[in-house]
Amino acid sequence: MIRKTIGIGTVLAATVLAVLLTSGLLSAAELPSKDNAQNTVQWDPKASAEVAHALHYMHEVWNQGDMEAVNKVIAGDDVLVTFELGADNKTPVPLRSREDIIKFINTIPVETGKTDEAYSMEMPKMHCRATATFGVCTEECTVHLKKAGVDERIDKLFGTAIAVKYPDGWKWIQWHMSVAPGAEQTVPTAGTR
Repeated sequence: MIRKTIGIGTVLAATVLAVLLTSGLLSAAELPSKDNAQNTVQWDPKASAEVAHALHYMHEVWNQGDMEAVNKVIAGDDVLVTFELGADNKTPVPLRSREDIIKFINTIPVETGKTDEAYSMEMPKMHCRATATFGVCTEECTVHLKKAGVDERIDKLFGTAIAVKYPDGWKWIQWHMSVAPGAEQTVPTAGTR
């Protein structure tokens, strides 16, 4: 028979492991579930509705060309990068601060009414969740590029937006837009058929 000596290090390691297991500090990882998230995060239905309203409001003032009102509901963030799309609604554009976001919005001529072209967003299909101070929305939207009031291009987009509650209301700190797969559709303008 072969005898093997167990060293003090092995005994200590086994003892520590046994203590951790019995104290619950070391256990099999519990997979995340919907129930766990609901028990951890206190979603507030009223705040969730407020955030949805705030996103609808931003779409409405954007469609009206009221960029001053849009600027007032954007807080931006210097850590969380916003990913917007370029004028072609395809090219990702990283915006790393509120100043970058405002500059981006104000330098796209078709979005500030400086040409005969304008973007018009349909009210998106959205889902929002919020706590008393933090909100997240996902949206599926359709954006029309109109030239002389006629659709020149229609894009289907997906987005996720994050808002924080300030004393004067919900403000958007970050969002990420992307093109829905296979969604771009070009519409001929009047007189080109």
